Amino acid sequence: MNQKAFISPLQLFIIYINTAIGAGVLTLPRSVAEIAKQDMWLSVIVGGILLFFAVWIATRLSQYFPGHTSLEYNRILLGSTLGQIVNIFQLSLTIAIAAIALRTFSFAIKLFLFDLTPPAVLVVGILILAVYAAQYGYTPLLRMQQVSFLFLSGTFISVLLLGLLGINTEAFLPMLSEGISPILKGAIPSWFAFSGPELITGLLFPYLVIPRAAVKVGAAGIAFVTFIYTLTVVIAQGSLTVAGAAHAIFPTVTAFREVEIPDTFIERLDGYLMILWILVYFNSLASLLFFISFGASRLFRFEYSRSLTVLLAPLLYYFSQLAPSFKEHSAAGDLFSKISIAWSLGLMPVLLLLAWYKNKRKQSC
Repeated sequence: MNQKAFISPLQLFIIYINTAIGAGVLTLPRSVAEIAKQDMWLSVIVGGILLFFAVWIATRLSQYFPGHTSLEYNRILLGSTLGQIVNIFQLSLTIAIAAIALRTFSFAIKLFLFDLTPPAVLVVGILILAVYAAQYGYTPLLRMQQVSFLFLSGTFISVLLLGLLGINTEAFLPMLSEGISPILKGAIPSWFAFSGPELITGLLFPYLVIPRAAVKVGAAGIAFVTFIYTLTVVIAQGSLTVAGAAHAIFPTVTAFREVEIPDTFIERLDGYLMILWILVYFNSLASLLFFISFGASRLFRFEYSRSLTVLLAPLLYYFSQLAPSFKEHSAAGDLFSKISIAWSLGLMPVLLLLAWYKNKRKQSC
């Protein structure tokens, strides 16, 4: 990405959506059902609100340093050494999120589509496609995503809406039986599904055509993501009940297997869901792979190149295979969800206050 590669508000909207919507479509209902019970769908809405707050912080922070990415102004705020440590942590967190989502992809595809195919083949296959899409920079990738966005999002939402045919409203009762505490606690595991936009905002901000529109565009993009995830959780809860959603490995797919549409040519709605989800996840993986490569180039202060994307793909593969089982994989997801929240709602507000203080001192001099 170079200084001429400007990003329009519509493109920023698509970037936020493509980065946030990925593996969480299949796993989010199980994560929140274990904690929030009948109010699990409310936890998702709270998670969306928290994500908007994190993106707002990242945007406001970037506005203090026009023309600089987050990896550059972190060094300005904290000094060369401490700033570099924070930058490495930010990039490592992005790699961890991408790697965990990649492992989720391999589990899901092997379970529902290619049960005889080794997981490594599935992971390597989609990584090769992601590298091919991301290696030429973000402008060609973004144009491809922009062209396909309307069709893919419209079709994906249409299939999700069909899932409402199988819900039972009694599964949502009683509401707020234990107060708001479970809802707030359930927002913590939901964070991993949302995570991504708050990490890349600082990388994107110098390339926005209309920087002042970033907050409004972020709000619109996160509202879209929250709608998709809330709809997914409502379908899983209404079809499987809370207990069923909590014990299913991928409750969204299991819920769609329960949906029947009589007198139509549509059978096995879960098959249509999986096909569309693969395309949605590919956009997410390709975007994250590019941002990891771009972030690494800025971190170590050299030009972004195609070879860097190729070199980072095996690293992503390696980290995705570290968990020996799905149980450990899920535990890693919960851990990095908490770490990501600590980063976004703990460290980033401190950086924002520090930037505000330094800017105020500069103006008073």
